[in-house]
Amino acid sequence: MTAREDRARLVSLVERCESDLGEVAAERDAGDALAVELGGELALRWRVTVLRAAIADPPDGDAVRELYGELVDRYRDDAASLAQIKPLGDEIRKLEAAGELPSTMVARSDRRKH
Repeated sequence: MTAREDRARLVSLVERCESDLGEVAAERDAGDALAVELGGELALRWRVTVLRAAIADPPDGDAVRELYGELVDRYRDDAASLAQIKPLGDEIRKLEAAGELPSTMVARSDRRKH
């Protein structure tokens, strides 16, 4: 596939999955691979959609926090992206406090640049 075709494919996946979070599981491998390859705002949209799907239907007790932590780590030095990601952390904490999501502690290594 060409870069244009890859971008069109990811746009299609993002738009379809944003409107139906249940589609994420079936498209996860393809979407993740395209997000890594293409990067940018579209990749962030895909990753946020994956997190939203996990929030809506958690596959296990750790998945939501792990996905959120990975997003924060990946975009740590990108203030604009973090501004889009951080409200999801607030949403996760509210759902945990309400008992609608498992409250878990995910141990993460120090990934800051030294």
